[in-house]
Amino acid sequence: MLLWIVILGIIGLVLVIAEAFIPGFGIFGIAGSIALISSTVIAGIKYGFGVFLIMVATFIILLLLFVRFAKTKKVYDKFVLNDVLNTKDFDESILQDMQGKKGISITTIQPYGKMEVEGIQIDVRSEGGYIEKNKMIEIIQVKGKTVVVKEVN
Repeated sequence: MLLWIVILGIIGLVLVIAEAFIPGFGIFGIAGSIALISSTVIAGIKYGFGVFLIMVATFIILLLLFVRFAKTKKVYDKFVLNDVLNTKDFDESILQDMQGKKGISITTIQPYGKMEVEGIQIDVRSEGGYIEKNKMIEIIQVKGKTVVVKEVN
């Protein structure tokens, strides 16, 4: 029985580690976790609560050693995003007094696109539908970050 507990534990560890390297839906991780839990529970039932605690501690230590090894070998960087996004959120204050102003569509607006007004490019939404590029448009509503425009005839 001890041999099966050890084999089940090793298979579980291999599957959990494979989950870290093979992209998928978690099949290896789930199967590996089930194998680890099964081997730990079987060992606890067969050999007592002390063995159960020793196996849990062993698996936790092995997991921590794997994470430490992965960090030193640059494998960890493939799984953890360390970059910080340093972009500034859109400043809504430039839109406050834009209602009623006219500008040029710099892309087709179908129903979303861009316009230029007073040298500023703004993402806009058309009131009615399709507006061609380089058409004169007017801002008819500003609500938060949403700018609604219509074509000027």
